[in-house]
Amino acid sequence: MKVLVVSHLYPSLGRAGALFVHDQVVALRGLGVDIRVVSPTIHTPRPLRINDRLRARGATPAAAVIDGVAIEYPRVVVPPRRLLAWRQGDLFYRGLRPLLPALRAADLDLIHAHQAFPDGAAVRLLAEDLGVAYAITVHGADVNVNLGRPGRLRERTRRALDGAAAVMAVSSAVARRLEGFVSTERLHTVPNGVTGHGQVAPSALLPGRPLVLSVGNLYASKGHAVVLAALARLGAQGRDIAWVVVGDGPEEGRLKARARELGITGQVTFVGWRPHDEVLALMARADAFVLPSAPEGFGLVYAEAMAQGTPVIACRGEGPDDFVEDGVSGLLVPPHDAGAVARAIALLLDDRATAARLVQAGHAAVAALTWQRNAERQLEIYERLPAGRPAASGTRRP
Repeated sequence: MKVLVVSHLYPSLGRAGALFVHDQVVALRGLGVDIRVVSPTIHTPRPLRINDRLRARGATPAAAVIDGVAIEYPRVVVPPRRLLAWRQGDLFYRGLRPLLPALRAADLDLIHAHQAFPDGAAVRLLAEDLGVAYAITVHGADVNVNLGRPGRLRERTRRALDGAAAVMAVSSAVARRLEGFVSTERLHTVPNGVTGHGQVAPSALLPGRPLVLSVGNLYASKGHAVVLAALARLGAQGRDIAWVVVGDGPEEGRLKARARELGITGQVTFVGWRPHDEVLALMARADAFVLPSAPEGFGLVYAEAMAQGTPVIACRGEGPDDFVEDGVSGLLVPPHDAGAVARAIALLLDDRATAARLVQAGHAAVAALTWQRNAERQLEIYERLPAGRPAASGTRRP
């Protein structure tokens, strides 16, 4: 079977990207699937590369081989500051069109897009050009953001989903939110796998202090401000708890300012983006992992922390529900509830017997989340898809 994977999230040399997409590709190749990867890369003129993220993206090569996987990174010109965001699928498609002769010669069986928009919207047009079916994996943002806002962006996302022969949700929470947008026979739940099942040596960061860890982009939805409020409550009780935050994003300045306002700057360490092996070592070092993120599509970082023997705190009703059972393999709290987060942190730090019990059950719960099983499930879906392109609703062009 010959499959084209399209994902603007795909990692490149020097830029981590979405390792979970690459991990699935590697596992599928191990099952004999012939996969070609194309990662549309937004082009930013050199004078406008004003931060590390844009500079890293600008340094992306035209092509690379990672773990034996060949990836192409065609450039896509997109207006800044999300102007005309609803047209990004069309712009991605224009960036992919020069590849059409080579893709026709490749005699593809299927195209697999990761995210319905913009990748799926572009693939909808590309699949029609090539006369093949396409599938979409929804990781969360598509349904949590795009489909939740009336307007052209929602319509373009929905159109991409309508034409897909199969739609894969990475968790039960994402699948529930897709109901009403994707017919039951086309909707599948395919949980991500977990890398780093083998426990690593813990980091030596901040020895001798209770350490709480969060790993996630610094966006408001990730709940970092809730953790700050929880730490302030715990600090008022005389607790000296270190909080280490891995990740970067637009909320960093506001979070640091809020830590100063709360008088807990000495408890908080922002370390920015870190390589995956360092993140695993921090997880192994932490006494608790907390990320009150809502919405949350799957929650790979929670599963990785559990694999490293760290008890986790997540939000109830989100992606981690699939592998975190409250009070059994971890702790679940309501979204936006600093008091609940504070109580959960205190429980894990004070009751070591409970924490150890959660660690043991948590480690067992994520043992089944392997990329081998993920790929086997994905391949089953591929093999059941009809040959050729399904009839898509709506017109081809906007």
